[in-house]
Amino acid sequence: SVAESLLEKAQASLGIEEGTIIVVNPSSGKILALASRPTFDSNEYSKVEQLNLFQNPAIQKIHEPGSIFKPITMAAALDTGTVTPETTYVDEGIVKIGGRKIYNYDQRVWGTRTMTEVLQFSINTGVVFAERELGHEKFLEYIEKFGIFEPTNIELAGEVFSSNAEFKKGYEINFSTAAFGQGIEMTAMQVVRAFSAIANSGILANLSIVEETQKDKKSARSREA
Repeated sequence: SVAESLLEKAQASLGIEEGTIIVVNPSSGKILALASRPTFDSNEYSKVEQLNLFQNPAIQKIHEPGSIFKPITMAAALDTGTVTPETTYVDEGIVKIGGRKIYNYDQRVWGTRTMTEVLQFSINTGVVFAERELGHEKFLEYIEKFGIFEPTNIELAGEVFSSNAEFKKGYEINFSTAAFGQGIEMTAMQVVRAFSAIANSGILANLSIVEETQKDKKSARSREA
C-alpha cells in the first residue's frame, strides 16, 4: 500500500506517465512490494480499453535503464581491481569514438574526478573510462553474471527478456554507451536483481514473490506426521 501511495503521489506531483516500484530483500530475494502505474480496477477489468494496462511492466516491458546502470559498470571495474574508489581521470566533457561523440549531461565538463565522484555526479564519460579500463570482454562477462541476459524466472506469468543482440555485436560505441545504460535493454525486475547482488556481497539471489504454496504446506504436514 505504501508503494501504491508513492506512485499516486508521483503521478500528481511529477506528472509521470508510468512508474514501477519494486522492494526486495537482497539476501533472500523475496519481493516485499511490487506496484505499477498506470493500472486498472480489477473488479471492472472488462471495461479496460487499453489492453497494454494488463501487462506487468516490471517483467513485461523492456527498456534502456539509463544512468541507474552506472553502478553495475562501476561494480564490475571495482570487483576486478581495475579501478578503486580513489582512481582519478580527467574529464574533458566529451569522448570521441569513431565519428560519434559522447557528452555528459548538459555537456558539462568536470575536470579531475575520482570514481566515487563519477557515481556521485553521474558522469557519463567517467563510466566510459571505467569500462575501458575494465575491458570489453570483462564488461560483457560481468553483465552476464549480473543476470542481464536471462530472465529472473520469478513466479509471474509472461516474463520477457532481451537477448541484447545489437549490443553483443561488439562495436566500440555499443560498449561505451552501455556503460551508462544506453543501447542495452532489460526489465525493471532484472535491474532489481542486479542491484541486489551489489547489496548481497556479490551473490545473485533467486527472486521470489511466492512465500509458500498449499502443496508446500501439505508436504510439510506429511513430514511432521
